[in-house]
This record gives sequence, C-alpha cells and structure tokens, in this order.
Amino acid sequence: MTLSGARMKPMIVITMGDPGGIGPEIILKTLREINLSKAILLVIGSRNVFQFAESKIKIHLEFHQISEMSENAFSDKKINFFDVETKADEIYSKVFQCARPADESVSYGNLGRWNAALTYATLETAARYAKEGLISGIVTAPINKEAMRMLDPGFVGHTEFFAQTAGVKNFAMMFVSERLRVTLATIHVPLKEVSNRLNTDTIRSRILLTDEFLKRRIGIPNPKIGVAALNPHGREFGREEDEIILPAIEQARNAGADAIGPMPGDQIFNQAYAGKLDAVIAMYHDQGLAPFKMIAFHDGVNTTLGLPYLRTSPDHGTAFDIAYQNKADHSSFKQSFEYMEAWLSK
Repeated sequence: MTLSGARMKPMIVITMGDPGGIGPEIILKTLREINLSKAILLVIGSRNVFQFAESKIKIHLEFHQISEMSENAFSDKKINFFDVETKADEIYSKVFQCARPADESVSYGNLGRWNAALTYATLETAARYAKEGLISGIVTAPINKEAMRMLDPGFVGHTEFFAQTAGVKNFAMMFVSERLRVTLATIHVPLKEVSNRLNTDTIRSRILLTDEFLKRRIGIPNPKIGVAALNPHGREFGREEDEIILPAIEQARNAGADAIGPMPGDQIFNQAYAGKLDAVIAMYHDQGLAPFKMIAFHDGVNTTLGLPYLRTSPDHGTAFDIAYQNKADHSSFKQSFEYMEAWLSK
C-alpha cells in the first residue's frame, strides 16, 4: 500500500534486530548512505539502543519520532522512528509474569531477556501493520533465535514468523546475489529429517514461487530453474529423486515453469554460477547456503517468497562478538534495502 494524498510512495520498514548484536550498527551505517527519495522509511526499535549505538560508532542521524501508525504521522523527508519500549515491557510482564526489574537492561554483545522482549515487540509491530496494508516491505536486521525462544519456545525464525502472522502457508526462503539465487525446499530442519520432510507438493510450490518472483521482481521473462537432487549423484544412491523430486518438476513444468532436474548437487551450483540457470532449488539448508555464502557472504540477501509484502534481510547473524565496536560490515544489509527499493518499483 502507498500513502494517500501527495505522498504516493511505498512504505519500507526496517526492524532493529537483536539489540545485543550488530543490527543497530549496520542500520545506522546504511541509513547514512541511502537516498530517501523513493520511499517513506520507518525504523522500528528501541530509541535507547540506537542512541547507545550512535555514541559507540560516532554516527548521529535525525529521526522523526512517531507515536502512532497512521498515514498522517509520517515525514517523507526524514527517517521516521517508532519506539517499542512500552510494548516490550508489556510482552516482558506477560511472558515472565513479573514487571521488568529496574536493573534488567539490554545485554550488549550477549543474550538477554530484555533483548528478546525488545526484538519480539519490534517484529510484532512490523507484522501487525504490514497485515493492515500500511507497509510495502520489511527489511529485517539479524535476530538471535536462542534469545527469541526465551519468550516463545516454538520460535523458528523470521521467515516462519512473518508467514504465520500474515496467514500464509505457501512460502519459501530465497537467497539472492548478483550471480546466484537459491531457494530452499526445507529450511531449519535437522539433516536426518530432511528426507521425511520432502514431498512433491512442497517442491512444486518452491519452484512456482521462485518462477513467479524471478518474473515479477527480478524481471526475467523466461527463467530457467534447476532443481537439485537430494542424494550424491542423484538417483544413483536413493529413491527420492524418482519418487518425490521428479514428479514435482513435471508438475511445475505443466504449470508453466521452465524447471529442469533433478541435477546432482555437486554440479548444479556450477551451472548456476556460470549463468546457465537463473535459480536453484536446494533440498536442504546447507546444500544451498554453503555455496551461496562462499561467493556472496558480504552482499547476499535473504528474501521471503509468498508474503503479501516484500521482506528482505542480510544473510548473516547477530555477531555478538563485534557488536558496538564499529567493526560490522553493512554491505549485505544495505544490499537488502537496495533490492527492496528496486523490487518495489516493478
């Protein structure tokens, strides 16, 4: 949704991530460099955390503080900021059955219950207003899943959280760089469970979501999608290729996608890197992300397919060990924002 009246621009939200990690630093570094002419920009997080980050990395930005999410609240010439401290206190009290102690504050460079409450409040706020149609896209800074499970033991990750809050069941995690694009058939699943989690419907869905995204957002009119085999050398050492993966490819082709495979995992990424494939469907997390991060660790972008809005994030974690030391590389986060702007224009 765009804002009404004279300001017909998309709304892009940036979420703070875990305040103990590098999220606030890479956000500030990115905001210092980007152009605000193409979108209304809203940062959601803790003002206290960002003020601390500014003091540590010597970057000061002027934020336009808003107290409510309404079309008339935003400035289209400044960086808008929504503070979640009050919401985080409510979440903390509800989960831990007590008011937050006066001495419990953000644990910079470490896990912490207050960190988790602030992070959860940030995500919940962004997801709620996205569901209401005010937001066109969300760029998320890294979170720590162990911290999030202090509040929600069933928390899996950003991808699953936003899909659930949007009421979406057909979604996928895709990683994008200049020379390689990878969609995961299974996401955060123990390796020993991958075979049992794979099914024809899921793989077909991943192929079609990838095909639609490449056409609509990347601008590739006839994308060629390679589908990886699960087993070494493909069907030489297993049955999943013939029983599960190949039927999914055939069904996707019947639906209009140019999908080929199953291709052995030790060949398919070379084909994609050489430009002979526009995307790869990997069967499990590390099959896809090991080669992807080898070539695009600093500028790769994670995006969630299937949501009613765009969502991107850097392809790295919270990096507690270098938090607030002015050492964090913001290239991937900046690329996440720039991809968001470019994709929203299509």
